[in-house]
Amino acid sequence: MPSSREKIDKRRAIILIIAAVTLAYTLFDTRGLVPRLSLSMEKTSLQNKIALLREQNTSIQKEIVKLQTSDKEIERIAREKYFMHRNGEKIIKIEPR
Repeated sequence: MPSSREKIDKRRAIILIIAAVTLAYTLFDTRGLVPRLSLSMEKTSLQNKIALLREQNTSIQKEIVKLQTSDKEIERIAREKYFMHRNGEKIIKIEPR
């Protein structure tokens, strides 16, 4: 017959095993704490990216409106990006130092 000391040790061992399994399940299950934290960080990152893309979209939309309504804006872009010029004009490039 086992002594009361051995019974207590077996109970503690069983309780520790159950606690360890429960803790591991709570932390690492697909709905556990670790995956939840990972998803939370990913969500924050994606929300920041969405905010940045919305700002870029707003800026591009404003540029589209300018291009649709202003011939001067079209001329400015043609000159700056494509080095276009009017007849008789000369383009002088100045290289930065």
